[in-house]
Amino acid sequence: MKEIEVKDNPLGIRVYAVGEPDIDHMTEEEYTLFVSSLAMQINEYITRQKKEENDAV
Repeated sequence: MKEIEVKDNPLGIRVYAVGEPDIDHMTEEEYTLFVSSLAMQINEYITRQKKEENDAV
């Protein structure tokens, strides 16, 4: 895995990917799709974690 530096990272999270995506050579559309997909997965993960915490209480 390789850590990826995300340009707009207001949460300050670390992002890792299997392989090495070539972010520097992505079109703006590809980059937007990549970041949007990543944000969606992070949101799903956080939602799942919060639900598990609430279910445990």
